[in-house]
Amino acid sequence: MQNDNKDPLNIKKNFTALAVFVVIVLLAVDVILRVKPALLKPDKYGRGHYISAVGHHREFDDGSSFYMYTIFESNGDVYQCWWDEEKWNQKKVTNYKGPTLPDDNR
Repeated sequence: MQNDNKDPLNIKKNFTALAVFVVIVLLAVDVILRVKPALLKPDKYGRGHYISAVGHHREFDDGSSFYMYTIFESNGDVYQCWWDEEKWNQKKVTNYKGPTLPDDNR
């Protein structure tokens, strides 16, 4: 009995199995990153979102006071916040990660 098998190690069959395995792994990684993009860039999607602030407090001779804070967020936004003895006010100043040209482009 002679075996005329030209692929005694089943290399063709093993290569096909390896290629299918690689495709399955790549599809799994794609699905995971689409469902949980924070795994790729945690800073952008809130999981690592940090805030720092620098503040100043000033009291005047008449007993009134003024609070002013500059708040820096890890996404690049910078805000000015102040207390005018009635309410907190907030204004977005800039985004240091964005373009630095003025809005009117003069």
